[in-house]
Amino acid sequence: MLLYHGSKSGIQGNIRPISRNACDFGSGFYMGDKPDQPKGLIAAYPHNKFYEIEYDVDGLIEKNFGDDYTSQIDWAMFVSYNREPERIAQYEKLCAKYMEYNESNDMIVGLIADDKMTQVMNLFFGGIMCDKAFLDALQYVKLGKQYVLKTDKACEKGRFHIQSEHKLTDAEIKLIRAQNTNRVNQLNHLIDQIQTKYRRAQDVKFFDEILEEWNK
Repeated sequence: MLLYHGSKSGIQGNIRPISRNACDFGSGFYMGDKPDQPKGLIAAYPHNKFYEIEYDVDGLIEKNFGDDYTSQIDWAMFVSYNREPERIAQYEKLCAKYMEYNESNDMIVGLIADDKMTQVMNLFFGGIMCDKAFLDALQYVKLGKQYVLKTDKACEKGRFHIQSEHKLTDAEIKLIRAQNTNRVNQLNHLIDQIQTKYRRAQDVKFFDEILEEWNK
């Protein structure tokens, strides 16, 4: 499959399953199935490199978050566990479940929750936005899916076939910045609309209620 990766200074040496820990799916090597998001991550860096990679998934153990309600809420809680583990530290069964996700899979696949989505994530995790409103907001954010390599097996050299690599052009950077600004403005407006839509909704749940229910 064709995937995309953005690097602040270019890939140096062998690819390894490491990154900063507070990423969506924990430490790993991150790729996406759409080019815009990885480009946005590196646009501010002068020595950036953007890669198109043909990647072989054969034989890997995968955790793939689906599009149904349960899978998307599971995805959100997994992101919370990795980004801010203190939020769910008291829920031992859930923490054990998400630790296993990180340790038992060669690759984890799910939606991208970039920094522009942080506002929505915080509203949901903070108990201000209900589950249905949160999922509505996710439908708007179409950054694609991220493919995160968690093990040495997933990072074997033979799995990677770099189709192209280049430094982002000034035109690409300008376009990315314009798209990001437009998207932030639209997202702010969307949040207001969604919050109004579900203000008096029945049969909704909030993050703390879901945590208590799922930890049983």
